[in-house]
Amino acid sequence: MIQKKTWKELETMSFLPELKMFLSAVGRIYTVRKYKMSEADVMVIGVGLCYRKPVGTIKIESDLKPYVRLSGFSTTKEWWDKITYFIPDPTDTKYLYRVTR
Repeated sequence: MIQKKTWKELETMSFLPELKMFLSAVGRIYTVRKYKMSEADVMVIGVGLCYRKPVGTIKIESDLKPYVRLSGFSTTKEWWDKITYFIPDPTDTKYLYRVTR
């Protein structure tokens, strides 16, 4: 069970401006991060209170296909290019999360 925290105790997540707009408009987004994080309420800077749920790991670009429609990117290539920009080491694990407003 997730413990309730005050807004000051919540973890924060940052997104690129266009992805914050997507999350605000659509209400959910898939995101890939270098770090393994738990299921939790989070404060998304510029959006507000959200809920983060781990989905799995991404090993290759084609793993993104089921999620690209709700990623804020137009194609898996565009998304993969951004992921590998932020996580350049191909041996690093890439964790997929669903963030819901």
